Amino acid sequence: MEDIEEIRRKKLEELKREQEEEQVRIQQEIQKQMVFKQILDLKARERLTRIKMANPQYGEQIEAVLLQLLQAGRIKGKLTEEAFKQLIRQVFGGQKKEFHIERR
Repeated sequence: MEDIEEIRRKKLEELKREQEEEQVRIQQEIQKQMVFKQILDLKARERLTRIKMANPQYGEQIEAVLLQLLQAGRIKGKLTEEAFKQLIRQVFGGQKKEFHIERR
């Protein structure tokens, strides 16, 4: 009987820990969105959202760069969509994907 109680207790602790981690993740995401609301205009935020939907990893990289630039004091005011696109080209311009199709 003690084994069952021990298993139950461990499972409850694990579920509680996972729930706390999820809450922290949600809170961090909310904070990021608030920051992006302050530094990106509506069109730029929409573009970031579309990028994240199409390619989540690329979207996360862009968010990380935006946060780094903000912390370094290199973003002043809100970025327009054009300024946002230019920033993406400057930072990620060298990362073009090439496709090679071999015919057999």
